Amino acid sequence: MASTLRSLIERIYPSARGTHRVVIGGLDYTGKTTLLYLLKMNELVTTIPSIGFNVETVDITTSPPGNKQLRLDMWDVGSGCGGPSLMIRMLRWYLPGAKALIWMVDSTDVRGEEAIKEGLQVLLSDVDALPEMADRHIPILILANKSDKPNATSLDDIRILFSTALRGRLFGVFSTSLTSTDLKATGVQAAFDWLFLALEIADTTRKSGSEPAPTVAPAVAVAAIPSSVHNPRDPSFLAKGLGEWLQRTETDSPPEEFMQQFNAFDLPSWDHYAHIRLAFLILVYHGRQNGKNIVFSGIQSYLANNATSQTNARKFHFTMTYFWIQIVHFGIQNLPPNILPPLGTSVYPSTDDFFRFLMVNPHVTDGGLWMDYYTKGAIMSATAREEMVLPDRKPLPSVVARDAVQGFGEK
Repeated sequence: MASTLRSLIERIYPSARGTHRVVIGGLDYTGKTTLLYLLKMNELVTTIPSIGFNVETVDITTSPPGNKQLRLDMWDVGSGCGGPSLMIRMLRWYLPGAKALIWMVDSTDVRGEEAIKEGLQVLLSDVDALPEMADRHIPILILANKSDKPNATSLDDIRILFSTALRGRLFGVFSTSLTSTDLKATGVQAAFDWLFLALEIADTTRKSGSEPAPTVAPAVAVAAIPSSVHNPRDPSFLAKGLGEWLQRTETDSPPEEFMQQFNAFDLPSWDHYAHIRLAFLILVYHGRQNGKNIVFSGIQSYLANNATSQTNARKFHFTMTYFWIQIVHFGIQNLPPNILPPLGTSVYPSTDDFFRFLMVNPHVTDGGLWMDYYTKGAIMSATAREEMVLPDRKPLPSVVARDAVQGFGEK
């Protein structure tokens, strides 16, 4: 399945000629999204931990006297609903097609890095084992962010922290402090000067058999990314589920036929995948305001009229339906402009559009995502079935933050 998925990703997400795809990983609150939009817009923006992915194309000029141009497709990987372990597993799909990995570290709190570095080591070892990666270097840029803080860990200590996981690899460690738009003052310029050279080396140099390969004891690999056969929200199940959904897009009905089946109360299956695809198709076709009402009435009709047992006599749940409409709408707004399908134009998005949506928003595959926002008592109440009940754990994600980032500095 892995090789098929990588082929699909390369077909649907090709990088333009002369553009390097780069993945940005790291724990929450390390500055990943701040870095992305500093490079994209030369502005400091206030962000919150990302749900899904932020994808932008950025242009960087190296320091004089070189003044070389570097164009990057940058994928900011959010921990989302599954935390760091899910992020590591998601990187398995994206890293083989990337030219480099940027790993952000909070210099003021490296305790989480002790655990995640083992998962990172497992990830890199797995990527090394792929046939197409046998002789390819992937430069790894470690950015020790918040280095201006009084309690920041020294650069040498952070270098030592990652030395075992990155032994034998093409990597660099740089201090950064994302408090200014002056890339030189923040340390970002020096870091990307190094990345430019590292990408040139990776493009022109093949791995040699003499390089030491990192070794990971099986016990470490298991400890770094625990799995459970009982918990469907475990990162291993969520990562596997994303892969299955991406492949399912290739064999599912085309958009128009899928909607005809829905309106005829005869979809091939009535599961979480079908619900998410329905919401995506309808919200893009009609826009949010009209689309929301159509999703509500359409699901109510389907539950009332489906003649098979696929709906299991389930009743319409107002709050749950609204929750998933909000999550899908947030995900649509989270798509970068170059892959955002036209909204509200009475044209259904293509199968490839849905594939891209899932790639940028893998958290929508988690059928238990509502548990991050609601207690079971709140969402399973009789009131929640009949009308909208607000979350009692944390607010629903809002498009306001994303729109503020996209519109920052615009006139």
